[in-house]
Amino acid sequence: MRIEMTRTIGFLYLVAGFARPAVAQVDQQRAQEYFKEAQALCERDGGRLWGVSICAPMVIADRRTQTFATSQPAPEGERPRMLGLVNAPIAWGGATWGAYVWDFVVNTTPRGRKELFLHELFHGVQPQLGLGAPALATEHLDAGDGRYWLRLEWRALTRALRESGQPRTLAVRDALAFRQARHKLYPASVEDERAQEITEGLAAYTGTVLAAQSAADAIASAIDVLVKTEAAALEASFVRTFRRSGIPGRRPGRHPLGPPRGRGAADDRDEGRVAVSV
Repeated sequence: MRIEMTRTIGFLYLVAGFARPAVAQVDQQRAQEYFKEAQALCERDGGRLWGVSICAPMVIADRRTQTFATSQPAPEGERPRMLGLVNAPIAWGGATWGAYVWDFVVNTTPRGRKELFLHELFHGVQPQLGLGAPALATEHLDAGDGRYWLRLEWRALTRALRESGQPRTLAVRDALAFRQARHKLYPASVEDERAQEITEGLAAYTGTVLAAQSAADAIASAIDVLVKTEAAALEASFVRTFRRSGIPGRRPGRHPLGPPRGRGAADDRDEGRVAVSV
């Protein structure tokens, strides 16, 4: 299953005392292979998706053993305190690095690993793209009717990705209708959803399409996200899983190296409406 809440979950595992499968210290050789893999995908894109390259230095760290590996020589001086605790961009030596938790990297699937690296590299350039938004709460999605309309939207999006032609068009219209019904019930939460989709949804979209080898591969990955996200939400919380479901499910019908429509400042867009229109 895809990694959710990657900025905080590593820290929570340590605080709560839950251990992921132990892998010992960072394996330098494997880490370099992962860096080359992510760099190749980034270079393949060449800045076409967002108009800028998302390539950046990368670091993988293990908090318990205090070991780490970098894609380029590490800056001198003190290491960032959050190394090994979060999957997130960090400032180090005057540059923005993509930082990753070793246990997460080695315990995910190859596709999940590629998407994770690209996801966080996108977060590194997100501010300069004007695509940042406050991380607001979406508590209404755990209410009965909130869950109901969200599940219908996800299922319509899944159906749209599996179909083509008129059946796809009808499924997209269903998804928009279900989304609108939810927004009518919770008008005060529309901006909360939108902020989540911009902040995390676009990063998930980027990871999905840039890691894919073809449009069909991107679609298969997006369907996988939607199906597994609903299953995970039923076991836990729709609030926590919402952020990683929407945009990948709405956009990858385009070629995986094609730019999303309307990229740029995020101050006046409903990402769901933009995405499903593609």
